[in-house]
Amino acid sequence: MKIMEWKGTENTTRGVVERMETSMNSMEQMSFDAINITDSLVTLTSKAREYAQMMKNGDEEERETSFEEIEKILDLVLENAFRVNNVSHELEHEVVYQRDTTDNIRQIIDFLYGMTESRII
Repeated sequence: MKIMEWKGTENTTRGVVERMETSMNSMEQMSFDAINITDSLVTLTSKAREYAQMMKNGDEEERETSFEEIEKILDLVLENAFRVNNVSHELEHEVVYQRDTTDNIRQIIDFLYGMTESRII
């Protein structure tokens, strides 16, 4: 095998590994974001329950305040649902990208083994 071919394979391999590392970092950040979003949803749900209890047992003013707060919470829950939906789609995209990158790595390994075997024969 010529030095130029090895150099090209080396450069291709570096590029594939760098893309995979970048994708893994993106997935890590998205996982962190998803955890934060779901934590927020748990907190909002807990607050909504408190306000629902106030609506059930409170006086007229407390019921009105609770109703307004529950409306705000529902808006935030919807906003968070959209955010987690976007993160899920981004994660799905990165998983496909990882699969493609893994296929590229397999091709490089097969190529290198092929070159090594042809030298042995």
